Amino acid sequence: MEQRLIVVSNRLPITITKTEQDDWTFSMSSGGLVSALSGLKKTTSFIWIGWPGMELNQADQEIVQNRLLEEYSCLPVFLPNDVAEMHYNGFSNRMFAEAISQVVQKNDIVWVHDYHLMLLPAMLKDKIGPEFNIKIGFFLHTPFPSSEVYRILPVRKQVLMGVLSSDLIGFHTYDYARHFLSSCTRILGLSTAPNGVEYDGKLVQVGTFPIGIDPDKFDQGLENPKVLEKIERLKDKFQGKKLNALDLFLTQHPEFVEKVVLVQVAVPSRTDVEEYQNLRSSVNQLVGCINGKFGTMESMPIHFIYKSVCFEDLVALYHVADVCIITSTRDGMNLVSYEFIASQKNKHGVLILSEFAGAAQSLNGSIIVNPWNADELASAIYESLTLNDECKKNNHQKLYRYVTKYTAAYWGLNFIEELKRISDERAVKLLKLAPSIILEKWNTFNGKKLVFLDYDGTLTSFPKIPEFARPAQNILDILKTLSDKDDIYVYILSGRSRLHLDEWFGETGVGLCAEHGCFVKHPAKMNGEWKRLADETDSSWRETIRPLFQHYTERTPGSFIEEKEVNLTWHFHHADPEFGEWQSAELKINLEKLLSHLAVSIVLGTKTVELRPSLVDKGTAVKSILSDFPEENLIICIGDGKTDEVIFSNLKSDPLAITATVGKKHTEAKYYVENPADVTAILRHLI
Repeated sequence: MEQRLIVVSNRLPITITKTEQDDWTFSMSSGGLVSALSGLKKTTSFIWIGWPGMELNQADQEIVQNRLLEEYSCLPVFLPNDVAEMHYNGFSNRMFAEAISQVVQKNDIVWVHDYHLMLLPAMLKDKIGPEFNIKIGFFLHTPFPSSEVYRILPVRKQVLMGVLSSDLIGFHTYDYARHFLSSCTRILGLSTAPNGVEYDGKLVQVGTFPIGIDPDKFDQGLENPKVLEKIERLKDKFQGKKLNALDLFLTQHPEFVEKVVLVQVAVPSRTDVEEYQNLRSSVNQLVGCINGKFGTMESMPIHFIYKSVCFEDLVALYHVADVCIITSTRDGMNLVSYEFIASQKNKHGVLILSEFAGAAQSLNGSIIVNPWNADELASAIYESLTLNDECKKNNHQKLYRYVTKYTAAYWGLNFIEELKRISDERAVKLLKLAPSIILEKWNTFNGKKLVFLDYDGTLTSFPKIPEFARPAQNILDILKTLSDKDDIYVYILSGRSRLHLDEWFGETGVGLCAEHGCFVKHPAKMNGEWKRLADETDSSWRETIRPLFQHYTERTPGSFIEEKEVNLTWHFHHADPEFGEWQSAELKINLEKLLSHLAVSIVLGTKTVELRPSLVDKGTAVKSILSDFPEENLIICIGDGKTDEVIFSNLKSDPLAITATVGKKHTEAKYYVENPADVTAILRHLI
């Protein structure tokens, strides 16, 4: 069965009006999202869910809902005015999740749009549950700020976790995606890659999907007799004049006074927002100032239009214009630039585009400017007005090819296809390790029971200073009680030194593994003595490497070096997360050059870079331990880091092995536990 598509946005694409005769009229709204999804509608059917834009009484709600569903495939979310205000100028509420849950079916695709609904994916997953197997896509139509700006937000974690419940997160440009990934790393401490974020046991895909328009709409518009008539009237009105102007440009190039006109179209938007009110006031003042300075009885340099413009007027203005100036100081994409290009098919007007508009990364052939630099903008206007016809034609052809290829329909289909492609296999189907799962085998097994436990991050949280990570007394008591039982053999597998492990766990009688497998010791009841698994290698490499580690420690605040008998480790748990990762990657490259001729392995752990002899790890240590237990054994193994994954992998095929990682993540383990407290609780059940 074909998957259904449900589109969700803060507003429906329909403007609803009640007439004096108490009847309702419906018309398509304007806006970038409406335009883009209108293009997608030509090839893909979907249900659109959103707020209808006004508060309705109960009787009207039923009438409006029925008509919207029947005539437009739209399902309204009715909000009281006070809730709508908080929703539009804040974040979404659970009413959207409620509305979606009423119509969603198994295997549906739900595509959520824009910042108002960033909390919705998590609410939806909680509301619907995994049995529906829905796919959730989220697309942000506005710029995502840098992590340094975003971290100011009081609800920064909740918003990120809300959107991370999606399966695919889309942005217009990679800059916005990069800022989002950086925020996930810095604020949530998550592991990220250029194409996704590891969250809640799966890789949440992050992609770049530049939005487009429906260029056919503008081609058809230019053939409309009404539009052609308006074009002729505008040509007569601005005969011999170029459509653009700026105060500085006219000052620097007075020869263009009375030859250049700027038609500034400002469509009212968010009129209740104070910043928008202040902006309108500033623009009005500036328009008056420039017109007063350069205007004459016959001509005004700026024609300021503050109202909604019908499609016919807009296409006519686009076509008559010789230059289109877009000076956004920050803009998600800016489809006006695309619409101008589509309307200039036979005229080849010049596009001046702000580098801060998302479209600047796609529209090669436009003049890119910094809108904060008045001199640069003035020069761009002069260049656009004096550019030769051949150059204008070549630039426009490049732009037109792009706009007509990467359309709104292409954008929508590309996103949906990517969302469909993401298979359920990406999600790690981990079960949480409940004590009952272990006890079912534990209480009936008659042979020996082996318990392998990582230390840092498993029995205790990561400390700021390694020496301060002494195990709590309750942990020691549990370990000793378990180890005293005849049929239970407990081993602590750690990257710590023999000295630390003996000091901390010597009285418990447990077996120990030090320096990630370089040394092992059986439990006291087996009269265990330390055995070295690492070959006796030339350790002169440490003298070579130590200065390099010191170099990176000095230049990476929060990092430090830990020296052991065999291994040398650089820790960056408390460094800036992104800077620490960059430094570790660079350090690894330098180490590979220095150690290429030696039998020394470079191991990237959890916020660590460790050097140790080759062919030795926790996996080899466990194999060595198990060789002394040739009979069939019940094995419990719990760890949290990359160094534990080799053990999980080795034990994966053993039906008597129960493996668990701490924290839900991509892993070779069969189960997961939430945190070290859960590990302690499980060990108590084993006593």
